[in-house]
Amino acid sequence: MGKRDKLKNTVKNTLDKMFGNEERNDIIKDSLETFLKILKESSDFNPILKSAVGGVCASLEILNKKARNKKDMIQMTADLAGKAQELASLKGQENSSEVKHHFEELAGKLDSINRKLGEKLDHSALHRTVQVDHDTQEIEGYCQELQRAYDQCKRYYKDFEDKTPCTYGTRVTILHELMDWVQESSSNASMGYWMCGMAGTGKSTIAKSLCLMLEEQQLLAGSFFCSRQIPECREYHCIIPTIAYQLAYYSCTFGETLEKVLEEDQNIALKEPFIQVKKLLIQPWEAVMETKRFVGHVPVIVIDALDECENVSEVLKAMVPAIQDGQLSGLKFFFTSRPGKDVSSHLQIESEASKSGTVKNFYLHNVEESLVQSDIEKFLQYEMKYELQNDQITAKQIQDLVKISGKLFIYAATTIKYIKGAKEWQKRRLHEVLHSAQGPNPLHIKPMDVLYTCIQLYYIFSAERSKENHCDQFVHQVLLQKACLSIMDKKLHFNICNLPSSFLLDKEVEGIEKRIAENIPGDLEYCCFFWAYHLEKCTVDEEMITMLEAFIQKKMIFWIEAMFLLNKLPLCLDILEMTLKIQLGEENEYMLRQIREMVIMCALGKIQGRTPQLYLSIVPFFMEDIPIFDRFQRLMKVKKAGQTLRQLGSWSAASGILCLSLSPDGSILATGLTNGDIMTWDTKTGLQKEVAFQGHSEQVNSVAFSPDGERIVSGSRDNTVRVWNARTGAPEGDPFQGHSDWVSLVAFSPDGERIVSGSCDKTVRVWNARTGAPEGDSFQGHSSCGHFSGILSRW
Repeated sequence: MGKRDKLKNTVKNTLDKMFGNEERNDIIKDSLETFLKILKESSDFNPILKSAVGGVCASLEILNKKARNKKDMIQMTADLAGKAQELASLKGQENSSEVKHHFEELAGKLDSINRKLGEKLDHSALHRTVQVDHDTQEIEGYCQELQRAYDQCKRYYKDFEDKTPCTYGTRVTILHELMDWVQESSSNASMGYWMCGMAGTGKSTIAKSLCLMLEEQQLLAGSFFCSRQIPECREYHCIIPTIAYQLAYYSCTFGETLEKVLEEDQNIALKEPFIQVKKLLIQPWEAVMETKRFVGHVPVIVIDALDECENVSEVLKAMVPAIQDGQLSGLKFFFTSRPGKDVSSHLQIESEASKSGTVKNFYLHNVEESLVQSDIEKFLQYEMKYELQNDQITAKQIQDLVKISGKLFIYAATTIKYIKGAKEWQKRRLHEVLHSAQGPNPLHIKPMDVLYTCIQLYYIFSAERSKENHCDQFVHQVLLQKACLSIMDKKLHFNICNLPSSFLLDKEVEGIEKRIAENIPGDLEYCCFFWAYHLEKCTVDEEMITMLEAFIQKKMIFWIEAMFLLNKLPLCLDILEMTLKIQLGEENEYMLRQIREMVIMCALGKIQGRTPQLYLSIVPFFMEDIPIFDRFQRLMKVKKAGQTLRQLGSWSAASGILCLSLSPDGSILATGLTNGDIMTWDTKTGLQKEVAFQGHSEQVNSVAFSPDGERIVSGSRDNTVRVWNARTGAPEGDPFQGHSDWVSLVAFSPDGERIVSGSCDKTVRVWNARTGAPEGDSFQGHSSCGHFSGILSRW
C-alpha cells in the first residue's frame, strides 16, 4: 500500500470514527471543498492544468450532491486530495521540457474526464438518480485513469529534482572508470559498485551524471535517490517497489510478469524486503533473462545516498545476497553512501559481497587532493562565468576558494549559492567567505563550519535583520583585542613550559605535549593566534597604543617562544606582517621590523623545534638593534662584522637544483631538480611546500611563473613542456610535445596566454598556454642552445 492509499484510508477511518451516517453528507461536502481548494491552488503554477482542473472540480462537486454511495465518495475525495497535495509540492519547479510534456498529458486526461462528467450532468435529474451507483463506479474508474496519468507525470518529474550532474569537464577520470565497469560483461565482472565518500565529496552529483550517461546509452533501468528531506525518499520499504516500477517501464516482459505478481498479492509493497526482492525483482527479472534481450549489455540500477534512508540495512540484507548469488545476473547495481556501519557491513571490502568480487569498492574521499581541487577549480570557473556572470572575480580569488574547499565539492557549491543569493552583495559576500577562511585560523575549523559561520555572521552583524540580537562588531573587536593583550600579559613568561635543558630538542623533553597543553591553555593559545587579527579590525586609540607598547617591550619575545612551542613559526611571521600595516608610531614600527627580521632568521636558521636556541643563538645577534632585549645582557654578546649576516640560511632539496624562479610577489621560489621534480618554497620561512610537482621523466632545465603567479611552466630533458597549478602542484593538461631534443628554457608572455620554449633541437616554439596547442610553426635558424637565453629573459 502506497502513501496515498494510507492517506485515503486514514481520512476514511477518521470520518467513520468522528461522525455517524447522518452527518457524512456534510463531511463529504467539506472534504470535497477542501480538495477543490488544494487542487485549484496547485494548478496555478501550470496554466495547461488550470482550466482542466477547474472543469473536473465543478463537475465532481455537482455529482457529489447527488451521489448516494457516500463511502465511495469519501475514499475518492481523500485519494484526489492526496494527489492535489503532491501537485502543490511541485509548484513552480516544472522547468524541464520533458516534464512539461507529461504535465500536458495529465491535463489532457483531466479534460477527457471532464467531458465525460459533463455528459452525465446533462442527463435529467431522474436519470441521474437512477444511474447514481453506476456513475460512482465510473468516477472511481476516472480516478484510476487520473492516478496512472499522474504517476507517469510524477515519475518523470522525480528524475529532474534537485540532483545536479557534475560540471562539464570535472570528475572525468571517475566517470570513465564507472563506465568501464558498466560495459564490462565478462563472467567474473562485478555486478555491484559501491562508491563511499565523506559528506560533501560529490557522490550524488557523480550518481546523477552516471544516470545521464546511462540514459544516453539506454542502460538506465532505474534509480532511487534517497533523501532525509523527502519522506518517500527516506523510507526503506519504498526502494524496491520503486525500482520494480521503473524496471516495468524499462522492460515489457518485466512489466507483464510484475502485473501477475501484483494480481496474486496486492499487499506485496507492505511486506518484508526479502519477500519484495524475491517477488518484485528476482521473479520478473528471471522472465526477462529468458528472453535474452539484454545479451551483450547490462542495464544498471542506481541507488544514491543509502545513508539517508532509515533502516536501509533491512533492504541491503535482502538485496546484496541476491546480487551475490547471481539471482539478478544481467543487472548491475551502483550504490553510493557515506561511511557507516549500516551500509559498510554489507558492502565494504571485508563484507562477503566484496570478498567474492561481486561488489566493487571505491572510496571517493581517498582521491588525490590535487585531482579533486583541479575539478573544483573547473566547477568554480564555470559557475563564476555562467551562473554569477561576474567578470570582476579574479583568478586568485577562485584559487583561494579552491584551496579552502579542500576535497569538499559541497563547500564550493554552497559558497556559490550563498554568493549569488543577492546580486548587489555578491562581491561583499565573496570577500566575507575568503576573509573568514583565510585569516590566521589554527583552530582547525572545518571548511563547512567556516562557510556557515559566514552566513550566520551576516545575520548577526546586520542591525536591521537581527534586531535585539545585533552585535556591533567594531565595539566587540576592541574588547577582544584588549582581552587578548591582558591575558598574554598575565600568562606569558620566560621558559613558559619549564624546558629542563638547551641541549634537548623540544620533542626529546619528557611529556612535552602535556607541558604545552598545561602551560599554554586554550585561551592563551587563542590570544597568541588572533591578537593581531582583532587589532586590524578595531580603531587604534591612545589607550590601545599604550597597551601595545607594553606588550612589545615586555612580552613579545615570550610570545615568539610560545609560537615556537606551538609549531606556528610561519603564522608568527604573518601576524608581524599584519601588525606592521597598522599605524603604531615610528618607534614601535622599528622594533616590529627588527623582531620580524629576527623571526626570519629563526626560520632560515632552522631552529624550529629547538626553543631554547631562540635565546641562545638568535637574540644575541639583535641585542644592539632591539632595546627591549637589554634584559638578556648576561647572554653571550655577538659583534657584527662586515657581511656576517648576509647569508641568512641555506635550504636543502631532495635532488640537485638546476634552475629556479621567483613568483611575481616574491613569496614563492620554484626550483627544477635533476630527478625531474619541481619543488616550491616559502621565501619568508624557507619551508618547503608539501607537494612535489611530479610528471617529467628526466631533469628539469627551466621553470617560470605566469604573470599572475597562479601557474608554473617547466621545460625538461624529456623534450616536453608542462604547465602546473602553482598552489596545488596539479598538472594543467597534457605535456606540450613537439621538440625533438632537450627543452632548455621556457617563459610566459606578459599576458599569460602564451608560452615560449627554446630547445637543443635549435628551435623556438610558441604554445597556447591554456590548450598546449602550438601557435604556428617552430622558429628555426639558431645554431646551438646557448642563443636562447637572451631572447627568453627579455620576454
